[in-house]
Amino acid sequence: MPFGDPKFTVVNPSPDVDQTLRSLRVSDWFSAAAISGGAWGYGYIFGKPIRMANASTGLALGMTCASMMLLQNGRSRLRGYRENAREVAKYGAWHVQPELKPVGEKRFPTATGLMSPSVQPPLDWRNYD
Repeated sequence: MPFGDPKFTVVNPSPDVDQTLRSLRVSDWFSAAAISGGAWGYGYIFGKPIRMANASTGLALGMTCASMMLLQNGRSRLRGYRENAREVAKYGAWHVQPELKPVGEKRFPTATGLMSPSVQPPLDWRNYD
């Protein structure tokens, strides 16, 4: 995940695997099927002496890659790092949102810092004796 404030509305700052899987879109499932099928086809085409064994291994590797991609994309949408208008409409916004800083002009940007105090509060040095 990127280091810094999210650019979109936060639905849940720390979603679990169940909520992430429930919030996946149809396009996520199609991309996972395409990655898995492509990995199977790659194993079948380039595994000449033992095609089916290589195809099955490619399918297993492709499904592993696809499952990690599904969780990463779904989690980043729930945390606000990707476009998430459907998730906000379905689940609602989190009660604490980070401060969105203005981007300004793209040609001459101004430094705004990476983290807002609502995401990463400043350190309290009083308790360090």
